[in-house]
Amino acid sequence: MQFGQIDRQKDAAPYEQIAQMLRHAITSRQLAPGERLPTETKLAEQFGVARMTVRRAVQELRDEGLLVPASGRGLAVRAVPPIREPWPQEPGYPTEVTVPNFNLWGDVAPLIAQAENIRTRMYVLSGDLHTDVGWLAGDPVVAATLLGTLAGVGLAEADVLGALASRLHLHIPDLDQANELTSAVKAAVQAFTEACGAAQSAADAIRRYELANRDLPTVNTPEPSSEVDD
Repeated sequence: MQFGQIDRQKDAAPYEQIAQMLRHAITSRQLAPGERLPTETKLAEQFGVARMTVRRAVQELRDEGLLVPASGRGLAVRAVPPIREPWPQEPGYPTEVTVPNFNLWGDVAPLIAQAENIRTRMYVLSGDLHTDVGWLAGDPVVAATLLGTLAGVGLAEADVLGALASRLHLHIPDLDQANELTSAVKAAVQAFTEACGAAQSAADAIRRYELANRDLPTVNTPEPSSEVDD
């Protein structure tokens, strides 16, 4: 299995480059959950470095919870049950998935990573709509597709927040976490309020356009015939 080669012209130390290549192999499933990592000797030979350099890189991945002791000897990729299919990778969108901290979040780490990944994609989409490419969204067909899809995203987010609320009813956080949770809830409410306001503003703009141009022919309005009866 090939993980790439170290670029000694880079500012990043060799162990950091090795850690990143192994991390990518894990998050991209090139190294599958439960699969044993090659030995330090083999990795050192492949990367052309000392075993100590490999050991330092591997320790980073152990600290992140991506590698765990394998049965017998060596290390293996931590086996985590999949939550759902990975988000499809479209051209122009981020391809690097946030690495979850398994030591901190345990088995719910993929949920945290996916939430951050979706947030990043929405941020990128927002940026795209502010560029010259975004002007294409002025096409009614494109706009209708975007609005319909994003409306579905909004409903899905509401479902997620509702599920979180039901979990909180069963597990009330301690007082030290209450303020942080309250702030997060307020931020979510504010974000939804602003999103609903933006949607209402768009609807009002469309309504004003329709009222100002009600006499214009539409695609469903037949054009007057230019033929003259004999």
